Amino acid sequence: MMRLTNILRRLRRDEEGATAFDFVLVFPVFFMLFLASFESGMLMTRQVMLDRGVEQALRIVRLNTFNPPTYDQFHTMVCQGSGMIGDCLNDLRIEMVPFDPFTSFNMNTTPSCTNRSLAVQPATPFQGGADNQMVFVRACVMYRSFFPSLKFGSTLSDGNGEYALTAMGVFVAEPSV
Repeated sequence: MMRLTNILRRLRRDEEGATAFDFVLVFPVFFMLFLASFESGMLMTRQVMLDRGVEQALRIVRLNTFNPPTYDQFHTMVCQGSGMIGDCLNDLRIEMVPFDPFTSFNMNTTPSCTNRSLAVQPATPFQGGADNQMVFVRACVMYRSFFPSLKFGSTLSDGNGEYALTAMGVFVAEPSV
């Protein structure tokens, strides 16, 4: 018994390994914070690049280069303007709907994004609009979360570990000559 109490007394006074104990407690918290910061930084970068692609395509349309553009033309312009969409031709979905600003605008609040579980994607509304008509544009792309098992990644994503990013814009269809 005397020997056990001596060993316990000596262990209580010994300070070796105290920093390792602090490291074991603090490191996981800082590492999770780093991973969440990386995930949110990539999300914001992707959102900015998608917004940039849509705005550049809308600028070309506003300058009356294409009046009205076809789905493939507008899709290509958005893909060229946003450089961070991996498989842009398959992942990006675009909706274009003309509307009257003086009446109620009935647009589906849920954007039409790529559903990877479906073999064939449903059609999205795409109408260029008549002369002097306002047109609403919405682009949606699905991205895989880098760390879907983390709390931050799981709150962003759907059940498949993906989250949707959307970009919207409005333009007026200029009269064609």
